[in-house]
Amino acid sequence: MLRFENLKLDYEPYPIGVARPVLDEQDYAEMVASFPAFEQLEGRDHIGKQYLLSESVRGPLYRKIVAATPVWQRFYDYIKSEAFLVELLGSLRAQGVDLELSPRAVSSWKRVKLATRTLFSRRPPKHVPTLSSRFVFAAMPTDGGNIRPHTDHAAKVITLVLPIVGPEGWDDSLGGGTSVVWPKDKTRIYNQRNVSCDFEGFETLRTYSFGANQALVFIKTFNSWHAVWPMTGSDPNAVRKTVVINVEAY
Repeated sequence: MLRFENLKLDYEPYPIGVARPVLDEQDYAEMVASFPAFEQLEGRDHIGKQYLLSESVRGPLYRKIVAATPVWQRFYDYIKSEAFLVELLGSLRAQGVDLELSPRAVSSWKRVKLATRTLFSRRPPKHVPTLSSRFVFAAMPTDGGNIRPHTDHAAKVITLVLPIVGPEGWDDSLGGGTSVVWPKDKTRIYNQRNVSCDFEGFETLRTYSFGANQALVFIKTFNSWHAVWPMTGSDPNAVRKTVVINVEAY
């Protein structure tokens, strides 16, 4: 369902870029119309002010909504498929970002085995990681919603952020873009453990605007610092909606 032929990457300080358009217009319109109600998401404040609905956060409700909504069921099946991983990894590889991962046959549980190139040598590695992918419904109120500077969990390999923006568009004056940030204290550059920090210790290197039918794609590295600065809206009922896709290796 996702298209990556228009993905354009920046490479410093880590690979990150935008694919646009990323979805068929009809699919995107259906996603906008059927995004879960804000009240169905659960507040999480460990790295900011945001609300989530996922396989692990209100899982029964998440599965019920997905199963009852054709576009989300198709999207769920696609994100869990080998085809999604082949397309995503291939697009990154074509632009010089070779993670040395290659999907193999999908098991009955929709989990994909990965192999490094050494797997095909005479001495295969002792451990072949399992690559899994999932998507999360996420929302933040525009009156102060934010995600503090962090680099993502060590198990994460790739993140995709899909804004869900209605026909009325998005007011850029509210903020809401995802920023590549950099610590003022250089001893904090290395952050494999994913310690989150306060905003005042960071400066913005680049901000990717929040726009309809696009996907922000980035690679988790030891220095993949990113954040969403506190938004400046005054309407407590207005929210920034996203679908976040996580590709992880265990």
